[in-house]
Amino acid sequence: MVYALIHIKNETISEADMDELDRVFESVAEYFSLLAEPSRLKIMHCLCDGERSVNEVVAGSGLTQANASRHLNMLYRAGIVGRRREGSQVFYRIVDPNFTNLCRTVCVSIASREEGTAAERAGALRLGKDLAPRS
Repeated sequence: MVYALIHIKNETISEADMDELDRVFESVAEYFSLLAEPSRLKIMHCLCDGERSVNEVVAGSGLTQANASRHLNMLYRAGIVGRRREGSQVFYRIVDPNFTNLCRTVCVSIASREEGTAAERAGALRLGKDLAPRS
């Protein structure tokens, strides 16, 4: 797609700069898309207290082993979680604190809105607290 020169915040952005911005926006959209799947949010909730085996993630999230493994692999490839193998067990942990911070910020924002039920707001606030950094 060819862009003419445009103005953002009183600055002229060249076509080359716009191409670079497009690549950045694509990367940001991919990162945010990881938040758009409830199963991945359940997994992140399981991992917010520390490293867990795949079996513990399955038990804590209510997902099937195949589904949990698929989402864990996606989060691993995106650099959100790290993993290590111990014998036949695979353990996952959160390695990108920005992802957790973003989840927490969204949860607190949802909890502070007047729309939605009290239970939905309380659940979002609880998740936000669960995702808070541990000392």
